[in-house]
Amino acid sequence: MSASPDFRILDRLLSFAEEAAALALDHWERGVSVIHKDAGLGQALTEADLAISRLLHARFGPRLIEEETADQIGYDAAKRLLGEEDWTFVADPIDGTKPYASGLPSWGTMIGACRGGWPRVSVLSLPAWFDDRADPFATPRAADQRGLLLAAIDDVAYWAPTRAGRQVGALRRLDPPGRPTHHVGWLAISAQRYTLDYEQGFFPWSESSAVADAALLALGRIDATCITYMLWDAVAGIALWQALGYGLYRWPDLARPPGNVIELFDHQFSSKTNMWLACKNSDHAARFAAAIRAIQM
Repeated sequence: MSASPDFRILDRLLSFAEEAAALALDHWERGVSVIHKDAGLGQALTEADLAISRLLHARFGPRLIEEETADQIGYDAAKRLLGEEDWTFVADPIDGTKPYASGLPSWGTMIGACRGGWPRVSVLSLPAWFDDRADPFATPRAADQRGLLLAAIDDVAYWAPTRAGRQVGALRRLDPPGRPTHHVGWLAISAQRYTLDYEQGFFPWSESSAVADAALLALGRIDATCITYMLWDAVAGIALWQALGYGLYRWPDLARPPGNVIELFDHQFSSKTNMWLACKNSDHAARFAAAIRAIQM
């Protein structure tokens, strides 16, 4: 890799992602307990989330927006940080906390580096992504966990395998197959507010987390997806998808995104009521949008 300033940022993100993955796997092997942030059961939290949050603050300092402390910054200050030319980092310590705590593979850590309002560099680490379905009851030790690392920089996407959360070998250029799967990302949070007319040729697919959704789209396992979650769930994936030629289109009018990524989200950093579609082109976005119906709340 080059020693350009952007690649030095990528090196920082990769180093953090490896340490975060090792922390998460260590906590998981020792056993994790889940608490819930709100009155409901939708937002889970473990000590590993908090440990990685502390690591994020130690590594990236005051120009950091991350799930566990974003409310302390507030929307307006976050928007100002993101709009500046200095790097601002947006991260989710563990996305997919419930799969993580349950021993399922669809969890990971995401971090994106933004400047001038938009994600420019990102890393997504899925330390337990390898799921041997031919041996469904095996539980690998943390040291044996096989996973996947995805990265984007300068509008190029990369991947590498991981073991025990650590990168194995050099990053390789990601060139997913172009064949259609006729499936689209459709997380539970989307299903709360929208229905998908599968008779239009779009079949929903979900592995329970935004990081898994981002990986599935990047790997060509789904043809498109939708953003109905939080800022920190989306930023790393947006940089990765952009590097692979995907664009964002607002549902239902197909408007293009604003200049500052935070404007995709409301003042609670959420896009629950403002869906964005990630598609290869405007024609595909129009067909996908036509298959979506809002549920009357």
